[in-house]
Amino acid sequence: MAMETFKVQVTGTGRPNEYQAAVRDFKVKLAPDSTSAASSHEAILQALGACEAIVMASFNKQQDFTYRDFYYTVEGIKTGDSERPGMDRIGVAVHLNTDESKQKCHEFMDFAENTCPVMDNLTNTVPVKRTGVAVVS
Repeated sequence: MAMETFKVQVTGTGRPNEYQAAVRDFKVKLAPDSTSAASSHEAILQALGACEAIVMASFNKQQDFTYRDFYYTVEGIKTGDSERPGMDRIGVAVHLNTDESKQKCHEFMDFAENTCPVMDNLTNTVPVKRTGVAVVS
């Protein structure tokens, strides 16, 4: 398999503590404690839910699983006494409109979770290395 590189650029928007993440022609506004932008915690939850949904839509026929519709509820919990900057727990609930058995639904969701790159990155240690710091005048 060929090596792939994924890139996102994050820039300020000119507003205090508001940033824009851009990949290709897509942009997401991020800000802490804002009603007009997603927080970094919410962005992680969005990425996880979207990734699992994409996996489901991409592989349901291959896995012989049919559904009419579905939606995810993804919830991040951060306890008040937590010393870590990230969330302490993430809960994922999927709601399926399907005629498949409960067992087959569980099996398909296990497949989706094991195939989702975001889930893989959240549950397995991925080395993150700063590749540079530039001072721009």
